[in-house]
Amino acid sequence: MVDVTNHRNLSTAELGSDYTLCECELEPLKLLVAQLEQLYTVSIRKHPSVCLTMIPAEDSLEQQKFYLGEALTTECEVLVDGHPGFGLCLGDEPVRAYSIAVVDALLHSGNAIPDKVETFLGEQSKIVARRDQDEFDLILQTQVDFKLMEEA
Repeated sequence: MVDVTNHRNLSTAELGSDYTLCECELEPLKLLVAQLEQLYTVSIRKHPSVCLTMIPAEDSLEQQKFYLGEALTTECEVLVDGHPGFGLCLGDEPVRAYSIAVVDALLHSGNAIPDKVETFLGEQSKIVARRDQDEFDLILQTQVDFKLMEEA
């Protein structure tokens, strides 16, 4: 949930490629991974599986850490040309978790990031940022300014 009171425009670049991969539309991501599978050897170390992940939080007054609860997630591990990759996303999304793992392996391989991946992340981060901004703008329309109500 977006904190309207302390919101600043975070670009998707600040949130990272993980956010973009988790939030982008699935079809373009599947298409990218299908193209990458033609260029690289991908082997699955751990097939996509659903699990529960504890969600950490921190009390804003006392700064004490606690667990908010559990979230349903899907995780996957792959090797891409011998480089490990890990994918984790919310929900029961085995294709997304696998796709994230493949891209993760390429991003952290120590080699240059493939142009296809860099272009995809750039384009999708703009789309996700625009969608997030549109959603935030809708939320702002529902915000009540109690000072204005007193003046009436």
